[in-house]
Amino acid sequence: MPVPSTPTNLYVQDGNGTVGLQWDLMSVATGYKIQRSTDGVTFSLLASPTVNYYLDTTVSAGSRYWYQVCASNGSGDSSYTASQYVIPSLTGKMSLWQVRLLAQQRADRVNNNFVTQTEWNSYINQSAFELYDMLVTLYEDYYLASPAIFQTVGGQNTYTLPNGVASFKDMSGNSFVAPAFYKLMGVDFGLANMSNAWVTVKKYDFVQRNRFVFPNLNSTYMGVFNLQYRMMGDNLQFIPTPSGSQYVRLWYIPRMAQLVMDNDILDGVSGWTEYVVVDAAIKALKKEESDCSELLMEKQALIDRIQSSAMNRDAGQPDTISDTRNWSERWGSYGGPGFDGGYGGF
Repeated sequence: MPVPSTPTNLYVQDGNGTVGLQWDLMSVATGYKIQRSTDGVTFSLLASPTVNYYLDTTVSAGSRYWYQVCASNGSGDSSYTASQYVIPSLTGKMSLWQVRLLAQQRADRVNNNFVTQTEWNSYINQSAFELYDMLVTLYEDYYLASPAIFQTVGGQNTYTLPNGVASFKDMSGNSFVAPAFYKLMGVDFGLANMSNAWVTVKKYDFVQRNRFVFPNLNSTYMGVFNLQYRMMGDNLQFIPTPSGSQYVRLWYIPRMAQLVMDNDILDGVSGWTEYVVVDAAIKALKKEESDCSELLMEKQALIDRIQSSAMNRDAGQPDTISDTRNWSERWGSYGGPGFDGGYGGF
């Protein structure tokens, strides 16, 4: 019996935190050998299946793996296929390597060097930032960070927002480095120097910026003057100046991390990665001055889907601007009984 030929059409695909391999059935082969490497140089035997497919469930998401396969029978082994590498990721997430490959395939520019890998990575990051901003704006609370808590200092009315370096307290009182700030969602104030009795702080109109100047007044939420805030660049400013040791809790959306290495994972945009693939392909085709009209239409369709479904992320209770009822149902007619038997009006 002759030694079998080298397997052809090796196909490697990641998904669900696993890696699937498949190749053509080879005549006279009674089995196959799969080798795996984590550096592309040193390979070791992973499995010896008798069929032409295998699912590797022993990988770690975000790590790079190389695979090669040979066919075997009683007469010996064929040579191994050229190795292929993959970076497994969890469902709904993709590595920079995988997003780049999909974008190149969408633009029909695989192995085309007119757009460099550095440029592809730049396009992908620009597209990912654009998608992230769209999602956190439309969905509002799409990707909230854990609340960051700090205490005021007497006589100080301006405080630095989370920058990825400064320490804050979490809801359990433990210190942690809060992720860098991107968009502010809300500010809470602890009543009477407490960290477990919160009230919402409202934003002041800019025209009121000098509302509390003289006399120099301190404020607590138990005092006469309600505390208000406003963002000033990367800082948060309060009026009037809060008393010392007051607890402040920030709800915010963190800044999206840039994808740099091939095994960096695109996260926070689960379900909408297709937008990044399409938009990066458009950017590459525009550099070539090639026609990208079909991709532009596909991009607009994706935007329409995002916008139309934005309010239904919480399917049990879609977002509304505010809870409302028919005035006559909620309060009754002026001075008359409402729906609960009480009296409405003022």
